[in-house]
Amino acid sequence: MLVLRNDDLVLHVSRRGGALTELLTASGEPLLRGLSGPFDVRRAACFPLVPLGNRIGGNLFHHDGVDYVMRPNTDEPLYLHGDGWLEEWSAQEVDSKELRLTLDHLHPQHGPHHYHAEQRIELDGPALRLSLSLRNEGPVALPFGIGFHPYFPNDGARIGFDARTFWTQGADKTPETRTAIPADFDFSAPKPLPDTPLDNAFEGWDGQARIDWPERNISLRIAADPVFSTLMVYAPEEDRSFFCLEPMSHLPDALRLQGAKGMRVLAPGETLAGGIELRMVASAG
Repeated sequence: MLVLRNDDLVLHVSRRGGALTELLTASGEPLLRGLSGPFDVRRAACFPLVPLGNRIGGNLFHHDGVDYVMRPNTDEPLYLHGDGWLEEWSAQEVDSKELRLTLDHLHPQHGPHHYHAEQRIELDGPALRLSLSLRNEGPVALPFGIGFHPYFPNDGARIGFDARTFWTQGADKTPETRTAIPADFDFSAPKPLPDTPLDNAFEGWDGQARIDWPERNISLRIAADPVFSTLMVYAPEEDRSFFCLEPMSHLPDALRLQGAKGMRVLAPGETLAGGIELRMVASAG
């Protein structure tokens, strides 16, 4: 386990999955859900999404005259969240406040994407900055995407963000219909999670979000680069102790719903990159 710390924050990072396993204030207050029990990346605090996020309906996509079949990479029937979260990353340039993780995915088993990924993780005062880049190392141009999958403690949280549209979810857990944002899921004014579970995409996100924990007198401000135009919100019915706000460069199942234009087509050697910042604010005010 790698540990970064400064006067405001303490961060634990694992090479497995390139995952963050804990983010705490200097006084020990959790800002991300901490890993409990044996390591399981799906129980971690945050992991990167490369070479795409979420699912591909039917495990199949068509690009430039070729049909590409994706193989399931977990116990779910659909290929999920790419490969980076399931692999061992290499640690580079490690110091007490910053590190760089790299991954060379050159022998794909579940899909056609060959790539080099880099994740830079930095503590700067009360802010955590995560930067992710992805370079196509394959022989042909393919659609790629990036994202982050952070888990936040619920603990009375109030959530606020703006987006333009909402996607309902189909039986296969992929987006089904674009609609206006339902009142229960309108977070334009910060509010607690509704009782209804969420596993839905908000499109046209402006890259800004806030999370307030009034009982703990702590807030987070989230700022994402423009490449992250979609925010996936996940709050399952079976566990209300956490929720996820997942910045993504594309809509889940974009390859089926929008074709290659829904993602970024990278020629061999081309790169897709973006970053997010989580900034602690002392008062939820």
